[in-house]
Amino acid sequence: MSETSKPNDIHNRHVRHKVVTEGGVRFAEIELGGEERDLPLPTREPDLFDSQPGQGSDAARSGAGQSGVGDSPASLVQPEESLDLDWNESFRYISREQQFVQQARELAWHVEEAAPFVPFKSYWPTYDQMTRDQHRWYFYWREEVRSGRYPDTDLSYLFIYVYELIHGIGWSDPAQGYALMNAVWEAYRGRYPKLDTYLREWLYDFMLVHGLDMPVKEIPQRLPRSLSSVLKELEWLRRYSADPVDLGWDYLLDIIDYDVEKSRFYREGGRKALQQLSPKVIALADSYSARYEGGRLIERYRPRPRQVTRYLFRSAVYDHEMYGRTASVTVLMLSEHAPLRSYMTQLVRLTENKLRELKGYKGRLRGIEVPAGLEELVGRFLKKELHQEAEAERKKSAPAVKIDSRKLRRLQRESDEVRDMLLTDAAHTDAAVSAAAALTDPPEERQGVREAAGEAKPLERETPPAKRGGSEEAPLFQAVMDFDAEPRVRAPLAETSAHPAAAASPNSAEVPASSESSKSSKSSKSSDSRESLATSDSPKLPVPPALPPERPLHVPKQGEVMWNTASLDEEWQQLAERLAPVHLALLLALKHGPDREAMQRAADQAGSMPELLLDEINDAAMDTIGDLLVDGDAIVDEYRDKFETLMRI
Repeated sequence: MSETSKPNDIHNRHVRHKVVTEGGVRFAEIELGGEERDLPLPTREPDLFDSQPGQGSDAARSGAGQSGVGDSPASLVQPEESLDLDWNESFRYISREQQFVQQARELAWHVEEAAPFVPFKSYWPTYDQMTRDQHRWYFYWREEVRSGRYPDTDLSYLFIYVYELIHGIGWSDPAQGYALMNAVWEAYRGRYPKLDTYLREWLYDFMLVHGLDMPVKEIPQRLPRSLSSVLKELEWLRRYSADPVDLGWDYLLDIIDYDVEKSRFYREGGRKALQQLSPKVIALADSYSARYEGGRLIERYRPRPRQVTRYLFRSAVYDHEMYGRTASVTVLMLSEHAPLRSYMTQLVRLTENKLRELKGYKGRLRGIEVPAGLEELVGRFLKKELHQEAEAERKKSAPAVKIDSRKLRRLQRESDEVRDMLLTDAAHTDAAVSAAAALTDPPEERQGVREAAGEAKPLERETPPAKRGGSEEAPLFQAVMDFDAEPRVRAPLAETSAHPAAAASPNSAEVPASSESSKSSKSSKSSDSRESLATSDSPKLPVPPALPPERPLHVPKQGEVMWNTASLDEEWQQLAERLAPVHLALLLALKHGPDREAMQRAADQAGSMPELLLDEINDAAMDTIGDLLVDGDAIVDEYRDKFETLMRI
């Protein structure tokens, strides 16, 4: 190192140092030999800025006297008095979330008069971001919401209100706070679907931090992608625990190890059948497992509970000093349980194989291992479902029959006119026959002709005597169609005689020839009259329709379920005719609450399962009464009174 000594090198008898310049930079080089200990500090001349005028010499002398160094002047700085400060409070950092909570507590019960709506949009809204007019609208709107009224407003106002509820503003009991948060969600979720993403998670966190025993809000049929893993697992547990199992297609895709949507059968026409029938097959397998394998699927493939850490009120303006940043949650990780995923995969592959077989699709999936009884049951179930679907499509494609009410009324009016004309012509014909008999026959024969005419006209309406030729002695006759009554036996017309004594005499063969000839002539006249009546231009009278054959009387057996539908409407009687005894047995088991054992016994006797039989009952009800009869494990409340007469004899 090259050294360049300067004229200002300083040499002290105790410490030697010099200034070295290298590359334009000056360095101080100090050499210490060890003898520098306990050396007095060198004195320096007092500075004019060290003390106020008139005080520097006194301070120096006072300092020198106290230190005992000597009479050389010294500059001493008096220490300032210590400040009594609380460093944790005086220099505490207040976050934006904490500022929001402080302001929310101050404005907890602030109310404004009716104010006009002012738009407000912010990603993380707080009070500081609102203008005066927005403040006035918010506090007016908040009071309306607290009163149960929900005026239209912007999403940012909703978030501020929810942030208040999260921090305990506006309620005194956690259950009340949960109800208020849920109510505002239900009121505005239709307009703002984004609320579903946040409120479902925040409501669960609210229950978690306050220890509320509330049911987890039901997730829609389509699984939201933004849902947290904890809520997904809770939703899978709820759906597996439902009876029957309620797994939709989206939930099913996340817990199987088979990419069914890339299957050739799925892409070439099997998409709809697989999406609709696979969840039903899972429910069928769950019932089969509960009956024949010792427990439901959630019991046989139940994973061990796991503790997971959950961040509280994520994406909200939330002061973590209230409830903490995270919480520990115990969940069953059903979606990650390998045995359950494997069994679900086998069931979906089995469903695809059976559908390929029923639809005549070539090729089968291999490596499917399920119980033989379950495989046979799934095959029967899918065959029935496809048959019902084909029948529904056939009915849907059939042309609808439309009735023109105007044409129907016109046809009815014309039919009434023709009927009245026929009845009038029949009345005139009867009157003509009676008049002809009155001119030619004795009174006794005329009576017989009138009786014959009356028998030939059983549907003739009763007419006043004036229309029958003015004779009050003309008989009035009105036919009554009583098919159950015994037919009346009339005496033959030939037995009617003008000589009553001859008819009463036992020796009727000894009647004179003149009498026999007159009788035969009169009889021929009467016969001619009847023939003329039968061959007249009047229309033929309608023949009563034949009665339908009576159904065989069913004699109930001891222990059989009977349903008396005599007092019910026609559609309910049609429903009763379509239901088999096993269906009635299931309805009886549901009459006073679900009796699972009775339902299973009835299904076992029929070689089926309760779920399949309940589907058949609902299918028959849809075809007859036009509505579902059974909802879950209960008869629909609206139709419970229809089964008061359903009983076991």
